[in-house]
Amino acid sequence: MRVCPEAFFATLASAFLLAAAFGVAEHASAADAVSCDDFLPPLRDELSKKVGPSSCMSMQNDITIDGRAYRRLDIGLNGSVEGYVAKAGAYKEYLTNAPDLVFPQTGNQGPFFRAVANYERDKGAAITMVFPRDPAAWNGKLFVTAHGRNRSFKDGTLKVWDKYLDPTKPSADLNKYDLLILAKGYALAKTYRTSIENIGEIKAVLEDGTAVDYVAFNESGAYIKDFAAVAKKAVAIRLGRAPSRTYLYGHSAGARIGRGMNYTAGVNKDADGKPTFDGMLLDDAASGLWAPVVMKGGRDVLLTTEAEKASFVPQLEVTHQIYNGVAGRGKIPDFVSLSYLENKRLNALTLLAKGLGDKHRMYEVRSISHLGGETLPGGRRGKIQILDLSLMMDKFMDILDAWVDRRVPPPSTRSDVAGLGGGSIDNQTERPALSFPEVACPLGVYFPYPKNGDGTTSFAAFTGEGLEPVDEQKVYVDMNRNGVWDRRETPTQAWQRLGLLKKDEVLSREKYVACMTQVSNALVEQGFFSPETARRYAQEAERTDLAPKSP
Repeated sequence: MRVCPEAFFATLASAFLLAAAFGVAEHASAADAVSCDDFLPPLRDELSKKVGPSSCMSMQNDITIDGRAYRRLDIGLNGSVEGYVAKAGAYKEYLTNAPDLVFPQTGNQGPFFRAVANYERDKGAAITMVFPRDPAAWNGKLFVTAHGRNRSFKDGTLKVWDKYLDPTKPSADLNKYDLLILAKGYALAKTYRTSIENIGEIKAVLEDGTAVDYVAFNESGAYIKDFAAVAKKAVAIRLGRAPSRTYLYGHSAGARIGRGMNYTAGVNKDADGKPTFDGMLLDDAASGLWAPVVMKGGRDVLLTTEAEKASFVPQLEVTHQIYNGVAGRGKIPDFVSLSYLENKRLNALTLLAKGLGDKHRMYEVRSISHLGGETLPGGRRGKIQILDLSLMMDKFMDILDAWVDRRVPPPSTRSDVAGLGGGSIDNQTERPALSFPEVACPLGVYFPYPKNGDGTTSFAAFTGEGLEPVDEQKVYVDMNRNGVWDRRETPTQAWQRLGLLKKDEVLSREKYVACMTQVSNALVEQGFFSPETARRYAQEAERTDLAPKSP
């Protein structure tokens, strides 16, 4: 009987991920909400207003995940935050602390206005904090997460702050990456913010006195900084000491926030002048931006001084190679591409050219669109089928921590662009993009689904029967890369084309197991897989159906 890929991913996921989905709360009902104003940082003065988190409410539950004892704090915040917006043009609504990056790169030449915007816990402004109940089980560090766009209270993707917890399944709102963070001993602070514009949810006052209701916190570094400050203080009070390191994980727009903070002087700084975040794990920055370029008087003035470069913290970026839509709303500058993937690569090339190669790494991963299956326990929902990026994210987290905390140099950048992956005379990069074993030893191909540019994927098997498939827009999937909509290959034909088999060889169990084992072991040696993950791949290869079917 065929072992389907989604079952494969579930098998590969470590035991704690499976158990975590059924974590239990030791208190069946949420505790009564109490004030947590002792977690709040001092307010600051902006536009003649007191700005920052001004009111804190929390509820506490003791929970167990995979046999480990945790304390969960659901925190709701009221307050305000400063930034810049425009009154017209592309991205006018995105309150940002990096206006010289955000607006010009979308073709908006301004003017830009300082503004103060309000947020409310009853409209989703919240933090879910989880940390070991026993301080001795804590590794002393904090991971803060920032989600992507398309979240709002009005459309139901944000909740009243005390409604995120399901007491019967207290870890149901934690994704695979959150659970990895916890399993490694970190404290977790999962932040929520309104990140959809023009819905009348967030009100702001501009420096000229204009009141508007169209802004969103999609690009607000100050918002994430303030919520991180609350999380740091909560950890210090509840666990008895402040975190020795604080890291940011940002996905999509959350990754763009991280870039804006790291690229813009003074933004990634606490009141004491120390970095808010000691390192950043940025996961597939939205549209591949923001590029580390600010043009003034015809020249690039960004990250040109030694002081700016010294304040740049280690930044590890994960690039999802097949998430490659068309960027831009306005007339974009010459240094910005319409291609998401090209922008991700240009970002890395520009930082390298500016002498920041020792503080930046970019790892391209093939056959992954914008989502890495982090919210799908088995990697599948209907026809959607996604490779389990958490198997690499596990090591990316370790790489960042070792880089920041112990100054262990991370593996070199991996890319299919010679300027990043190293060139060679045969036009192949020396350090190519990362391939999962399923991609390097394929029984089919993963493709963007429902259509090109979408953030999810589906799987098309090498069945040797019928035509190559079409997506929901009736665009064919070029499985054999010959530019023609034609018949599907068999696995043997595909392996012969890829050079994995000689012309007179056929795919056998022995050859399949050897390929999967070799690729997974190489990923261990290179630092991108754990030994346990490689062992599971080798075991599963013994059972995988070599004549697969598409979903």
